[in-house]
Amino acid sequence: MQDDLISAMTQEVKAEVINNYLYERRLIEEQISYVKEMADHAAQLQEMLFKRFARMYNLLPKPEFINEFVFLLGLKEAPFKDRIADEPEYSKDVLFIKVRGLTDRSKFKKLLLEAYRRLCNWNNKYLEAYRNLIEECKAVNHNLKKFEDNHDLLTILNFLKGMDLEEITKKHFMGDNFAPEEMASIEKTMRFKPVSIKQFNLIPPPDLPELTDIQTQIASLANSVYDQYSNNMKTLIR
Repeated sequence: MQDDLISAMTQEVKAEVINNYLYERRLIEEQISYVKEMADHAAQLQEMLFKRFARMYNLLPKPEFINEFVFLLGLKEAPFKDRIADEPEYSKDVLFIKVRGLTDRSKFKKLLLEAYRRLCNWNNKYLEAYRNLIEECKAVNHNLKKFEDNHDLLTILNFLKGMDLEEITKKHFMGDNFAPEEMASIEKTMRFKPVSIKQFNLIPPPDLPELTDIQTQIASLANSVYDQYSNNMKTLIR
């Protein structure tokens, strides 16, 4: 009788340990899922940023003009430049910029300045999303370490192997039914991999100067472009 009581108590303790483990594991999975949602959002903003850079490059029809623009930004290379030739419809979904001016030259100057202003706006949105994602990755990895420190995997495995999976299923841990095959698969996926922003293929946001800081230089660049390509401006200015 005493042995049966001890055995029952042992099983109850094991069930409690597994219950806590599964509950905390579910929380970690939800956090990782949220990180992926944040990464998807950042990826969408990255695409919007790509299209705004592409528009700037389209307004600067010669490589030397693009190089001068990149130099004004203080960057070592042109962001997304390698994608432009491979994606001819990069400007899709980018609103056309309407400008007013007395001459085509002044219109083009306003166009280039406005295009850069909008580029900065999207870069700031992407920068915020990128930074938030980095912080969330750090938080998840902190919780992952704490989770693994709180649960000895060998002990959990031994508990799982020594218990009736059908009985565990009936306990409705965390309010859900866990099928036996789901419980058995836990053994293969016990350890979480740390999350890193590198796994989401996002470029680091460029550090762009404010328009007010380089407005004169961009206006001068616009003049240089117009001097050489004034005949082509009609398609860009409306």
